Amino acid sequence: MKFAVFHPGTQHSWQTATALQELGQLQFFATSIFYRPDRWPYRIERYLPDALRLRVHQEFRRFEHAALDPDLVRTFGLFEWLERLASRAGLEKIAERLDLVGNRRFSRFLRQEIASSQPFALWGFNSSSLESFEFARTQGRFCVLDRTNGDFRVYNRIMADVAERYGDYFLPGQRRCPDWMIERDDREYAAADRIVVGSEFARRTLEDGCPDPAITAKTRVLEYGFDPHLFANMPQPDSIPANGPVRFLFLGQLIPRKGIHHVLEAIARIPPSQARLTLVGMMGIPKEVFARYADRVDFIPTVARADVPQIMAQHHVFLLPTYFEGAGIVLYEALASGLALIQSRNAALAATPDTGILLDAIDTDHLHAAMMQVIENRGRLGHFRAHAQAEAENHSFANYRDNIARLLAEAGPGS
Repeated sequence: MKFAVFHPGTQHSWQTATALQELGQLQFFATSIFYRPDRWPYRIERYLPDALRLRVHQEFRRFEHAALDPDLVRTFGLFEWLERLASRAGLEKIAERLDLVGNRRFSRFLRQEIASSQPFALWGFNSSSLESFEFARTQGRFCVLDRTNGDFRVYNRIMADVAERYGDYFLPGQRRCPDWMIERDDREYAAADRIVVGSEFARRTLEDGCPDPAITAKTRVLEYGFDPHLFANMPQPDSIPANGPVRFLFLGQLIPRKGIHHVLEAIARIPPSQARLTLVGMMGIPKEVFARYADRVDFIPTVARADVPQIMAQHHVFLLPTYFEGAGIVLYEALASGLALIQSRNAALAATPDTGILLDAIDTDHLHAAMMQVIENRGRLGHFRAHAQAEAENHSFANYRDNIARLLAEAGPGS
């Protein structure tokens, strides 16, 4: 049985589509943005002034997936671009609504394909699959929901406590997931034949948060993998200098959910001679709060995926003290780049005793203590980095592809 993989944005949908393509089981990949320089709107970069052309090209490169057969890719929609513009402008409520409208429009584009006589199943992603799945069920199609987050009821419980203590770090709309979104998620769960999540933590949140035990029964853990085209041939990490600052990296959304407040508080406790911190990603805390720490960090706004390996290779330790994560592909990318890990347990457990530190609690004290351990014990830091790339092979794209094959053999259509 072949699958139509669809997502109006990105997530790791392109990896799923590529894996199914390699397994000979991809019917098509439907998305809103797929960089093809010979087509509109991407051809516009040819006609822009040099400085603007570079910026636009960097943005377009974030949606370049060379391994996918372009003949199997179908693109629809304007709303993903509008949502991104609103989000970059800090208009989160508008971005949220544009996302919802865009997802509904996207599902209408898919409806004709779903109603066709072609025999295929669907592989969709959370918050963008409801209408397509509900219609697909009327057509007798098998549906896999790839839940890239945990259950948002658990998110609301966790973040309510964080917001009480760190309310000044939150932008509007970050404190809780709205009830209407949770209600849509429940319908999406119900419409799916199988639900896959990227970590045991995410699976537990569905078990703890969802009131229907049937949802838990059809949920499976499917660990993700890093992109081999970007990270398979990373150089071996350099030796750790005996003196000088350890270079820490935090990459992704700079938001309280991911523990950015603890990262900033922790680096402020450490002298610049001992540690330097780089932040890469969309700034998701108030500017006046970030200003307190700006002199202690190097801030790089969102970059193309192709630029991430070079950035990672320039650092020693990757930080992710997250409260709520579906998995964290970036953890696997960091291992492939030879970085030691310091992470919370509320994500995929990528750190092992040989590659990093799992925090016993998510707070500034525990994060600071872990950072000081690798600063003060350079031998241990070198040990972590020396073992990182071997551990990364357990999270390769090939493993992800083979895990999909096993999942479909055990719990796919017709099994």
